[in-house]
Amino acid sequence: FRTSFDHVAPARLYDSPRSRPIRSVPTVPSLPSKPILCTLFFYPLTIIMSTVELRRRSNAATADRASASSRGGIIGSSSAASSSTSSTRRGGLSAKALLESSPSHDGIVLKLHVPALYPFLPTCLQRLLASQWLNVLHLSPRWAERHLILLGKYCYRFTDTSASSPKGSPVPMEAINVRICDKGDDDLDDMRFIWDYLPPGCSAVFTVSTFGKTQYFAVSAREEATTWINSLREARQAAITRSMGHASHVPYPKSWEYYDALGTSLVNQKNRIRKRLEESNMKQMEMSSFSDAAGPMPRGYYG
Repeated sequence: FRTSFDHVAPARLYDSPRSRPIRSVPTVPSLPSKPILCTLFFYPLTIIMSTVELRRRSNAATADRASASSRGGIIGSSSAASSSTSSTRRGGLSAKALLESSPSHDGIVLKLHVPALYPFLPTCLQRLLASQWLNVLHLSPRWAERHLILLGKYCYRFTDTSASSPKGSPVPMEAINVRICDKGDDDLDDMRFIWDYLPPGCSAVFTVSTFGKTQYFAVSAREEATTWINSLREARQAAITRSMGHASHVPYPKSWEYYDALGTSLVNQKNRIRKRLEESNMKQMEMSSFSDAAGPMPRGYYG
């Protein structure tokens, strides 16, 4: 039997909108307003802190690469010292070489690392960043193990005793200010959270301040912190006395003079790298402000 649909192709039988089956669209339940407000408030702050932390890490990596590339020049520039310490010079500023030169004091401590914006955040947001699902971003304070070696007029930080170079810039003894922290100190307004993140096995914290920068170190007992404080203060007094020329009658090891020269060269190198990074960041800020004020740059032949 021929019907009125025989002349129509089978693929077009259901092209009519009326002949198509009606599909039910699932409804999305409405979310409460408080989670949305919390997300809109916390998400931008999390992104900002992540950007600041990544930029700080990239700057630190750039500085470490520049320091490694020029480390050979620093060691070679000090090759004119006396031959009596040639056996200790082979290691440069390595932890093993410094430990072989009888340092004033050394030991393992835990150094506090705090993101740039963390101390200025409210307590609720600090607890949120310290939660387990945001802990992978490293946006909360953390403690890193360091081996401190106090030798001559500098204090060096190493990751362990097998490290071949110090971590960061050596701390000059002439300009330091040290003290032991207590929970009731008024100077810890922005850093009171350190007692909530105190690592297990540590019960005392001491600080080393120089040039507007304060570093926090945790140790197992208050007696150990007191020993570090006394050793650092004695080294500071000895460095100041020697720089003023009043310690000519006091014997000073030749190896310490050599490592002091290496430490001074490393400090100057770190300062040059820091200055270049600041100039680069300033240029980037100037270029971004100029592009924002001038509008989008023209592209192509016709702009």
